[in-house]
Amino acid sequence: MLTTTDTGWKTLLSGRNGLMLGLISAGIGLHAFNQFAIVAAMPLAAAELGGRDWFSWVYSLYFIGSIAGGTSAAYLRDRLGVKSSLFWSMALFSLGGLMAVLAPSFFFIVAGRLLQGIADGLIVAICYSLIPANFSSAVTAKVFAVEATVWAVAALLGPLIGGLLAEAFSWHAAFLAVTPFLILLGLFTLLTTPETGSAAKAAFAPLAVALCVTASFIFALSSATGVIGWQVACLVLGSLALALTVTTDGKLGPRLFPAGAFRLGSVLGHGFWMLFLMSAGHASGATYLALIIRDVWGIGPAAVGYIVVAMALTWSAVAMASSRIKSLKGRHFAMRAGPLFQLAGFLMIAISIDVREILLVILSQMAIGTGFGLSWAAINQASMEAAGDEERDRASALLPTMSTAGYAVGSALAGMIAAATGLTRQLSQGDPGHVAYWLYGTSAAAALVTFLLGFGVRLKAGDKG
Repeated sequence: MLTTTDTGWKTLLSGRNGLMLGLISAGIGLHAFNQFAIVAAMPLAAAELGGRDWFSWVYSLYFIGSIAGGTSAAYLRDRLGVKSSLFWSMALFSLGGLMAVLAPSFFFIVAGRLLQGIADGLIVAICYSLIPANFSSAVTAKVFAVEATVWAVAALLGPLIGGLLAEAFSWHAAFLAVTPFLILLGLFTLLTTPETGSAAKAAFAPLAVALCVTASFIFALSSATGVIGWQVACLVLGSLALALTVTTDGKLGPRLFPAGAFRLGSVLGHGFWMLFLMSAGHASGATYLALIIRDVWGIGPAAVGYIVVAMALTWSAVAMASSRIKSLKGRHFAMRAGPLFQLAGFLMIAISIDVREILLVILSQMAIGTGFGLSWAAINQASMEAAGDEERDRASALLPTMSTAGYAVGSALAGMIAAATGLTRQLSQGDPGHVAYWLYGTSAAAALVTFLLGFGVRLKAGDKG
């Protein structure tokens, strides 16, 4: 592990530390690239294989699988070891990809994406769990800054490379675009010997995992119809399933979440809620953003893509800059300012759609990315540090799952709002202004609650960043 005095970039990027950073970056890069590389190929695959009615399930089941994998990652890692669990996850990921590449019907693509989601959830959770045991808190902000950059670059290249392959060859080739990340992950897994925490081995919590997956499935069902009553019912039932997961955890079967998770008044509880709400708020606004931009301004797919990706690129740049803040006071100020940037960004998007100002949309995306860049690393680090030594690895493994769950809830909420306000009809009539205020007002409300929760998240005083 790095010592607390080894805080420079040279130390972080060289020797064993550089190899460990490469391993974690390969896993997170695989996670980001895999989400976006098939975007251009899916309409072609659905048209050829007759899968239009099942189109949304390619994404829904992927996220459900990711939550299942993420909640099981600590148990699998502790039972099989880091290397074996990563190699088995890569094998499952490859099997899912092969099913999609060779798919004789759309069902095989849906099933393949489910398997890839499970594997992806395992991989990214295991990679997150390695951070506290292999890097000191003094450089954790820099580690997260690197991962934000990896995520942004992978998210930028994913739709570009996947689209080029689909156009030059066929939609089948787009599912192979992620192969270099898979090879890199395998190489770094062979080259490294990751350390793990001193905690006792995590027990498998089948009831809690099943409830998490059930909640995710219920949220996914909300997108299966435009009937507002059905969507509201799914949102309520899914929320109840999540609440049941938290309240019964450790009481009926082994504990899945670390002590203090979701409990208001604890640093870990506030941190988990912030990660969940930031993701849910972003998903509420981002789900229909590309559609709105295309229909309101008549902009082509490539330009729409880059406007959407402006958020990720800004996140990366701001994360790198904020990782240089050394004082604890300065880091707390930046972390708590992040949700306010998001609040401003969501409100600006609603206004920009109403007044038809595309430049304001771009600035709004940059404001939202700034919010993530200022806050995300510090919230993750504070959550890791707040967990006890015996639960730190488990808490770290669940951090990306909190984000995935937030996106699932936010997407379901966006679908409900779109159905209730008649978004598609309003777009066809060229007047989506009031719908935008509902969508992005909801996102702004989540950002406001996140800002208030931020006062309960504190980094440890020994951290010099």
